[in-house]
Amino acid sequence: MANVAQYRVGLILPLKKTRNGRMQELLMSQDMGIHFIHIDLDAVTSAQNFLDMYGPLDAILHKLAHDMVFEPLGDAAAIRNMQIIRELTSLHPNIPFIDPLESVRVLTDRAAVSRMLESVPGSLFHLPRHAILDSAAAKASIVSQIHAGLFPLPVLAKSLEACGASSFPQSWLSSPFFVTGTDASHVMKEYINHGGRLFKGYVLGKDILVAERTSLPDLSSSAATVEFNTQVPFPTLAAFETFQAIGRAIQATTGLSLFGFDVIVAAKTNHLVVVDVNYFPSFKEMTNFSAMLRAHVRSVIETHTL
Repeated sequence: MANVAQYRVGLILPLKKTRNGRMQELLMSQDMGIHFIHIDLDAVTSAQNFLDMYGPLDAILHKLAHDMVFEPLGDAAAIRNMQIIRELTSLHPNIPFIDPLESVRVLTDRAAVSRMLESVPGSLFHLPRHAILDSAAAKASIVSQIHAGLFPLPVLAKSLEACGASSFPQSWLSSPFFVTGTDASHVMKEYINHGGRLFKGYVLGKDILVAERTSLPDLSSSAATVEFNTQVPFPTLAAFETFQAIGRAIQATTGLSLFGFDVIVAAKTNHLVVVDVNYFPSFKEMTNFSAMLRAHVRSVIETHTL
């Protein structure tokens, strides 16, 4: 290690997340000259206290998306945490955040994600029809479109906020009654049959992995309303250049280096359809995750200091 520059990298994530085997590996090893230091924001009182506790840092790797979602909802802990981070960036604007906070913020709001995807140049992928239902007028408009055959059923309904901030359940909706039957604001997406296959892309810096998983079944317009758990894993490794190109295009648009994206192949048209983008996913299909992350962090630090 004598000839390798040593870097101290703050790792901001909830304490419970550090019990994950991969996070333990990151924190207990200084491989490749990268020393990750867990930062528990619950134990920090101010930006200066942050620096006193954890010392000088060469970069900060974070999972602040949860706090970004809950801050505008009035959560006291999230408000305090984000205020500390803003003070810290004001005191030390040259510390690189992986990834930049404003770029990550886009992925905490499903409406913002839809706008971002619509702005990606080229024609690599399609998007499902979608609508933001945040008012009585918006709901009435969608019901009219459904009755006119312009917005096909069934649809998939999700909360506007990512990171589980809302109690609104993810559901299939097969009737206009279900569309208007809740007061909660949500995003409604056309459910596209895709043969039960989902392609999960993982972007880590310059590297992109695509893994194929079993997905939700094909549905008819008469399907009942169903709530489901999207966390059940069905890992099968695969790599496809087209999906990698989609990941690279989203990366160029967002400026993000750590994110996941989900793609389906529409059964009727064979169109590639992007159905989700999320920040700092599990990367569990990346068997060499630690080495790849360390190499990426080193690259960010050394590029930033040029």
